Amino acid sequence: MPTDRPSLIRVFAVATLSWLIAVSVVTVPGLLSAAEEPGDPRGPFENIHVIDFDGDIEALMLAYVTRRVDTAKEDGADCIVLRVDSPGGTVFHGKKIGDMLLDIPDEIHVVAWVPQLALSGAAFISLACDEVIMKAAASLGDSQPIVQGEGGKPEPVGEKFESPLRAWFRAYAEENGYPAALAEAMVTADIEVIRVRSKKDESLHFLRGTDFRNANDDAELVPGHAKSELVQDGPAVVRKGELLTMTGQQALEYGFIKRRFDGGLPTDEDQVLAALKAPGARVTFTKMSFSEKASKWLLQVAGILSAIVALAILLFVWQGPGIMTVVGGIALVLVVLINLTAEQLHGFPIFLILLGVGLLAAEVFIIPGFGVAGILGMASLAVGFLFLATGSTLGDTGAIDKDAILDFGLQFVFTAIVGFTLLLLMSRFFPRVGPASRMILQPSGAPAMAEGPAAADAPALGARGTATTALRPAGTAEFDGSLVDVVSDGTFIDAGATVQVVAVEGDRVTVAEA
Repeated sequence: MPTDRPSLIRVFAVATLSWLIAVSVVTVPGLLSAAEEPGDPRGPFENIHVIDFDGDIEALMLAYVTRRVDTAKEDGADCIVLRVDSPGGTVFHGKKIGDMLLDIPDEIHVVAWVPQLALSGAAFISLACDEVIMKAAASLGDSQPIVQGEGGKPEPVGEKFESPLRAWFRAYAEENGYPAALAEAMVTADIEVIRVRSKKDESLHFLRGTDFRNANDDAELVPGHAKSELVQDGPAVVRKGELLTMTGQQALEYGFIKRRFDGGLPTDEDQVLAALKAPGARVTFTKMSFSEKASKWLLQVAGILSAIVALAILLFVWQGPGIMTVVGGIALVLVVLINLTAEQLHGFPIFLILLGVGLLAAEVFIIPGFGVAGILGMASLAVGFLFLATGSTLGDTGAIDKDAILDFGLQFVFTAIVGFTLLLLMSRFFPRVGPASRMILQPSGAPAMAEGPAAADAPALGARGTATTALRPAGTAEFDGSLVDVVSDGTFIDAGATVQVVAVEGDRVTVAEA
């Protein structure tokens, strides 16, 4: 019987098409699911921005990274590589950077590339990225919050602060597909983490040791796996009393690194970019500008600059303009530029600074002596500058912790004491050193200091007169019907008070209240 070839061909075509449809229905959803699983490698990418993340995490770093990420978005980047090399920094600014990275749209793949070091807040920020890539000898972890104890020895801040930080680490890890128990073990030393293997599919998972031991057999410690289906695989990965700090090789073993290179891990950045780039891809490298680096350094001495500004303001309202006014003005410009670069100029700190200036002015021109208003004025200046230096404002004081207050306070108080001491020494000795006398602030309205005999028309030593203006400390007094420019011996003297000449040096007449 002859074979019907067209029928056979139709049968074969239909069978083949059915097989292809069946395979697509079964496999394609699985492939899509695997591709969308958090933490899985993605790429290649056409437009990559590499952002240098080098140094301590503080206000300037937050502003710098935010600006560079915004630039990458505006440029249409489909991949941002954060080159992390940092020992950490403040929790406040690290959390803000991490949240900002986590909120980057899914269309942009964010990679934490760690060639050397990502500790403390830098580890936290790395986990906020979609993917982590490390060199074999790089380090990531050790994120326990600490403070300086007695003798400068670092001490853990305690469970009150570790608890929310663990929750943030867990949230970042779960969002990006990293082992959550291991992420928590970077924060707290009292967590034992074990590796368990599924009898059903041989998959490996990481759990807290206490959770595994205390759970019932039917408890689902791992999604889709009851405890009875799990068995501990080897000794504890992290023993109780230890903080987790991983090398690149350990991060690969524990599942923090999903992308493999020749030899397992990359040896340099070129390998990383080669794995991410599509043919003809554009790569943009960005680093801190000179002004950002300068502001970053100056932010570390914000307490010193602030004290110089406060001293200059105090001397200006007390004695009038002089060289110190220029020095204080320069320090004030630097403080403003630092905070502009860090994008942390806020209304409340500026209000406190203006309030401090007003209180000092009231102390000089309204209230005699240096009392409550003057002390409150200096305190208001100090607190205002502290808020500026930490990027805090009313209702947002997260960056003002014990360490920030201690660091700023020591700088401010030490500089103020040294500054006052130097000014007192200069006022005592420099007037006798010729040209150096020009460095001393002269009281408003007072004549220049000069050596030599008293002027011919100067009142005699011991002569008495009447202050015709308030002496704060400079002003005028009347002696035998003649008005003479005088300066008090440091005290405030009201108009109408009887004064006595206690020193005459050139055109400078010093008086005291009789």
